[in-house]
Amino acid sequence: MPELGDRIDAVEVSRLIAGAAKTIRSARYCWLATTAKDGFANLRPMGRLLRDASDKKDEWRMEFIADGRSRKVTDIRRASRVAIIVQNDADDAFVTLIGNATLCESQSEVRNRWHRAYDAFFPSESDRANAIFVEVDIGRMELWIRGVTPEPFGLRPTILERELGCGWRAVSTEFSREFGR
Repeated sequence: MPELGDRIDAVEVSRLIAGAAKTIRSARYCWLATTAKDGFANLRPMGRLLRDASDKKDEWRMEFIADGRSRKVTDIRRASRVAIIVQNDADDAFVTLIGNATLCESQSEVRNRWHRAYDAFFPSESDRANAIFVEVDIGRMELWIRGVTPEPFGLRPTILERELGCGWRAVSTEFSREFGR
């Protein structure tokens, strides 16, 4: 049986990408999942840093600010692979983003990227000295978006993957792999 990617053309992949991008833009908050030392998952709600319209970085890079002393940073130092969960209830849209996290810890870079709004989350000089940026380069997406992903809605994700710097392609669905369909 051909993989889903063999059956979905570039126009359809573009439509799926647009649906994912809309879901991500609509959500100010998301869940960041990291791997704990014991192998379990640690999840926490995160406020992602919104992209500036003039930002020329990869649009599939999500950024956060974090305390370098936090559990999430400890987890990322050990295993850089993370997942980000985004949802928009109004649109029945759910997106899981999977990628590699990089910690931007250089004090000069942190100072250059700092906005006064971050002071509310890092109130003391000691807190600000431990602030770092987390960048996640997304390489895989699992989508459940009503009206965009295949029916029956919610039964299986549509999975897209890419290599950094390359375009997205549809891979398969969990349902088809698990049940041989």
